[in-house]
Amino acid sequence: MTSKSSNQSDVERKKHEDSIKYLYFSRYLMVRYSVVIFLFANLFWLLILVEYQKLPGIILAGLMTILSGIAAIEQLTKMHNRKSDVPITRIYLWIQIIVNILLACSLFIPFKKQILPFITDQNSVYFMVAFLLAGILLAYFCERRIHNINIGKDKYLNAIKAVEKNK
Repeated sequence: MTSKSSNQSDVERKKHEDSIKYLYFSRYLMVRYSVVIFLFANLFWLLILVEYQKLPGIILAGLMTILSGIAAIEQLTKMHNRKSDVPITRIYLWIQIIVNILLACSLFIPFKKQILPFITDQNSVYFMVAFLLAGILLAYFCERRIHNINIGKDKYLNAIKAVEKNK
């Protein structure tokens, strides 16, 4: 009988530990999804530029795809890592913000044909500016989310502490 109750307590302890692990992992849910959105947007941009055969754009889009892939990998490691900071993701998000700002500015100069050759009329310029601004805002909100996690002001922290107390 003691063995059965010991196994039961081991199972309960494991469930409790898993709950805490998943709560820590969930703290980065918005960031994780956003990084994947950026990964696919950058990859799509790269594939388009390969079709247009524009080397400067291919290099930039390729670099951004690689960086977003590295940030996505860092996000996956959060399942087994409780450190609150994700330095690679933070650097990547700031790079994405800067690149989006530069891309938005480039829409109004002739160089745009090298990095955004599919923008052919004024309506597509406005659409792309809106798209890039949405990316800037998304990256900024992710950066703020990571900052709040780092300083302990995220909503998951209270839930994690409550679950940790209920052993």
